[in-house]
Amino acid sequence: WVSEGNRGQSVEMSSVVKPKTRRSKRWLEERSPKVLENVKKVLFIRGGRTNETVMKAIKDLNALKKPDARMLQKKNILRPFEDQTSLEFFSQKNDASLFVFGSHSKKKPNNLVFGRMFDFHVLDMIELGIDRIKLMKEFKTEKCSSGCKPCLIFSGDRFDQSEDFRRLKNLLIDFFSRGSVDKISLRGLEHVLSFTAHCSQVYMRSYKSVS
Repeated sequence: WVSEGNRGQSVEMSSVVKPKTRRSKRWLEERSPKVLENVKKVLFIRGGRTNETVMKAIKDLNALKKPDARMLQKKNILRPFEDQTSLEFFSQKNDASLFVFGSHSKKKPNNLVFGRMFDFHVLDMIELGIDRIKLMKEFKTEKCSSGCKPCLIFSGDRFDQSEDFRRLKNLLIDFFSRGSVDKISLRGLEHVLSFTAHCSQVYMRSYKSVS
C-alpha cells in the first residue's frame, strides 16, 4: 500500500504469508485473479421476516443457479440500502460476487434485492417485488440438468428504452451467465430463460428445450 501522507514517494510492502496446508493453498488459488474468471457464485440470504412467497422464489432461483449457489439457512436482519457491512462480510466469507436478499414487510411486501459485488464491496443493487409465482415443480415436465448454460431471451422495448430496465437486464445476464461460449449447438440447447418487460413489470419464465 502507498502511504497516504507521501503518495507517490513512499511505498511499504506488507509481509507475504504463504499457505501452510493444501486446503489453504486451494482456497487462495480459487480467489486469486485469473485470465478466465470462474463462474460467479450467488449467495441467497433470508431476511429477518420472510413469507411463503419469498421463500418459494428464493428456492426456485437457487435451483436454477446450482451448483454455483449457496443459501444461508439462518435469518439475517439486514437493511441492504442502509448498511452493506453484513452483505460484504457474507460475500467474502462465501466467495460470492452475487447475492439475493429476500424479505417481507407491509411497506415492501414479497421483496427481493438482487446485487453484485466488486472486490467484496457492493457494486449495485436492484429491488424487485414479487406479484405472483408458480414454482417449477408445479409443472409436471422433465426438468433441466443442474449446471447447464441457459439461453437468455429478453423481450420488450423497455429493456432498451429505460435506464432502470437496462441495468436490470445487465444484472440478470451477469446473474444467470455460466461463462461465455464461442459456438452454440442447437442440439445441445437445453435450458431457456425468458424475460418479458411490460409496463413496470418483468415476467420470468423457464423452459426446457425438447428436441
